[in-house]
Amino acid sequence: MNRLLELQRVCATANKDAKSTEKSLLPFRKQLQFLYGYVLGFLMALTTLLCYDRFLLQTAQLRQHSTATENWQTGYQTALQQLKSDANTLQQQLAAEVRVLCMVLTTPAQHETRAAHVKATWGKRCTRLIFLSSAADVELGAVPVVDSATDKYELLWHKVQQGFRYVYARYYADYDWFLKADDDTYVIMENLRYSLYAYDPETPVFFGYELLQLNVTYMSGGAGYVLSKEAFSRVVTTGFNNETLCPPTKYALPEDYCMSICLQNVGALPVDGRFIRSSENKQTFFPLQLTDFMDSNETLSSGDWIDRLTPYTVDWGLNCCSNYSISFHYTDPAIMYLYEFFIYHLRAVGLPQPRDPLPDKIDYAELLSRFSNERNTTDPWMPIKWVQVP
Repeated sequence: MNRLLELQRVCATANKDAKSTEKSLLPFRKQLQFLYGYVLGFLMALTTLLCYDRFLLQTAQLRQHSTATENWQTGYQTALQQLKSDANTLQQQLAAEVRVLCMVLTTPAQHETRAAHVKATWGKRCTRLIFLSSAADVELGAVPVVDSATDKYELLWHKVQQGFRYVYARYYADYDWFLKADDDTYVIMENLRYSLYAYDPETPVFFGYELLQLNVTYMSGGAGYVLSKEAFSRVVTTGFNNETLCPPTKYALPEDYCMSICLQNVGALPVDGRFIRSSENKQTFFPLQLTDFMDSNETLSSGDWIDRLTPYTVDWGLNCCSNYSISFHYTDPAIMYLYEFFIYHLRAVGLPQPRDPLPDKIDYAELLSRFSNERNTTDPWMPIKWVQVP
């Protein structure tokens, strides 16, 4: 009996201690619950803020794209009105006599982020502008020349061939010169027309930045290359239909390397941009950013391949480039608008504005004498042996 009473006292004491302990822990539990709720609320607020910031950034980018495009379109139309006030301007004469169709390679993912800015800047000055893509975009002016499954960098040669075929079938008769460029290339169309004026588009010739690999002369695709009407016709109607003259599209070869092989095998003469104007020998087509060539330390942001593959001494520093330069590769949209401002809007009061006379015409005999090449003067044509580029 005494043991039972003792046990009851022990249990009562334990219950009392437990209640006392639970009561003492109650404030701590409330603090813990508050802390948990605070942390959870903070994380939810942070997640919401980050998502909202991302939404604002995307919205701002789209708005910036739309605003910039509209503003530059308005500015371009104003510039056109100013030019139309003087019916005899050199720019208008060149635009009328040197008709250039511009083919710009792009992809659906780059329609808004790159291609639209080409259209809003230098592309407006092409006689006709066409974007070669894998999806139609009526507003941009993009046409699908390949399907999405084959729109890959390693199959670019196939895409270029299909793009050339498309343009030839629809527009060949109406244009004199055919420019191929990328959607991150900037082209000064007035300088291109001025440089091409001396040449007959009925002669087989093409221009660009000359590179040399595996004993094959070719023009850099990123810098852009331009074909005469005759060269364009030959490569599409003869070269593309003969795998002895052109590398097959099923191979993952660089498109500029393949195109130059094709062109030379059908008798088109390659002319480096340094010699496009007979009065100077400075480069006019640039496969890198302009700042790379202007860096006198020769520290390239895009690697050393340009010095290795260029078959002549590359000029660096402020003396690198022609005053009549034509194209620049790796150009971000922001830099395109910067070029637009400096070239077409900025004026320095008091500096002379030289009047440039039109260059003398060059006939085919003179062209061959200046740029003689055994592969291009032999009839029948002697195909260049093409090999896989490592």
